[in-house]
Amino acid sequence: MTIQQAIEGLRQLKYTPGSEEPVHQHEQGQMIYMLRGVAKIVTPQHIWLLSPGRAIWLPGGLSHGLQAIDHVVTQNIYLTPQASRQFGSHCRGLAATPLLHTLITAGLDEGIPAERQALISALLNDELSRLPTSMLCHVILPRDRRVRQVCDTLCRELDHTATLSWWGQKVGASERTLARLFREETNLSFSEWRQQIRLLEAVCNLARGAAIGKLAHELGYASASAFIAMFRKKLGVSPLRYIQTAGDIAA
Repeated sequence: MTIQQAIEGLRQLKYTPGSEEPVHQHEQGQMIYMLRGVAKIVTPQHIWLLSPGRAIWLPGGLSHGLQAIDHVVTQNIYLTPQASRQFGSHCRGLAATPLLHTLITAGLDEGIPAERQALISALLNDELSRLPTSMLCHVILPRDRRVRQVCDTLCRELDHTATLSWWGQKVGASERTLARLFREETNLSFSEWRQQIRLLEAVCNLARGAAIGKLAHELGYASASAFIAMFRKKLGVSPLRYIQTAGDIAA
């Protein structure tokens, strides 16, 4: 397989606020690059949040769907099944580059000659292999039925404040067992997982236009500055920077 043959397809897709890409899977691995907007990428074991300038690798055969939070534009690279296996079997966040965006945009031009398309594909494959890892806001969804019941409820009811002891009685497990399972299956404690899903939803609400002060209050922070400090610690940038348009990438 030559390097040009690794790229099987390119697509640019647009979504309106609240629209969804139904859960599906395909043999090709897929890189989704967020050009505009904020979206959730949902897999059986994760909820990932994708914002401008960031990308995610989805290995072939993995079920996934997309939920658009606001107006979303994605650019998508599909690799051949063989190249997909070489690129990796686990989801991971990637930091997009101006060159990546330029190459995808050029490759989407249906009027270019085949020889030029082959050169673009070769450069695109090389750039894709060099993309650095990026921290994506996400939560791990547990496999255990009891812990999953807790997490599913917390996803729907962000203000749920019940203790792990209460949840143990609800789902039929001891507090100690639930605490152990949370650590084993999500890599977080119960309270850390609850904070993480609230953080994820806070980013979604920011994308919808919510004020930082209001979100800080709803999440229990004493001030907007305290919320911003937590956000920087978790995701490396300020809330507004995290959801800003990707003008610097697309320029």
